[in-house]
Amino acid sequence: METKFFTTDTHMGAVHLNVNFMDNSIRFYTDIIGLKVIERNSQYTMLGTGEQPLLYLYETTSPRKARQAGLYHMAFLVPSRTELGNVFQHLINTGYPLSGASDHFVSEAIYLQDPEGNGIEIYRDVPSMEWTYDDNGFINMGTVEMDYQGVLDANDDSSFNGLHPDTVMGHVHLSVKELPETIKFYEDVFGLDVMTLYGSQAAFMSAAGYHHHLGLNTWGRAEDTAELNDPGLRKYEINFPNFEDFEYFKNKLTELGLTTDRDGNSELVRDPNGIGIRVMFKQ
Repeated sequence: METKFFTTDTHMGAVHLNVNFMDNSIRFYTDIIGLKVIERNSQYTMLGTGEQPLLYLYETTSPRKARQAGLYHMAFLVPSRTELGNVFQHLINTGYPLSGASDHFVSEAIYLQDPEGNGIEIYRDVPSMEWTYDDNGFINMGTVEMDYQGVLDANDDSSFNGLHPDTVMGHVHLSVKELPETIKFYEDVFGLDVMTLYGSQAAFMSAAGYHHHLGLNTWGRAEDTAELNDPGLRKYEINFPNFEDFEYFKNKLTELGLTTDRDGNSELVRDPNGIGIRVMFKQ
């Protein structure tokens, strides 16, 4: 994993999910995914690797809506093919059903869903020097079958003790209502670049040349705007690396006439689909 994309540039932080069954979700994310509980209180459960939060869970009694904008999947990036092999072997040992496993030319990825239907990707990056680009400058990303045996053979035969401490939230992939309007929002407000397009159905955006920190698609035919307390994505975090970028963001909000709202101690800006974004800057 090339840490330059997750230390010195804008990148994704923790994902916040609303769930109907807290204890069951905690068991899944600890026993199956390999996160550790960092904090649990009356408002949320924080999970992550070491002291690094990657996921917050909140309990809700609201029913899930079938075509609501929100999470397509969240993607945990492990630091090497060896670590992906360790995770893959662990998931096989648990017998938990997988949704798929793919080679995307820039990464190798395993897919599954949590017990409440939230999409999860666990992946490793191919070194950026091996990425290729088309004549328009878009990065070549596709989907072919992952080399299952190669990934399994890369594991180091160690017992699984959870996701590697260097695991980060590599990207967040959203199900949106309208693609062009959403792309423009993330370009204008966060300065993200389109790295590749799948026609009028999907876009992959990033900062500083990463293959994607953010995925957007209309495959789910989302019709309903995201709501704060509904099951699924409550909000997600974007981390700014420096004060100058953070100030640029605040000035953009003012320039575009965008307002924020509150969720507990968080101040959120909402994208055109109602999806909440918490902007983080750590001095």
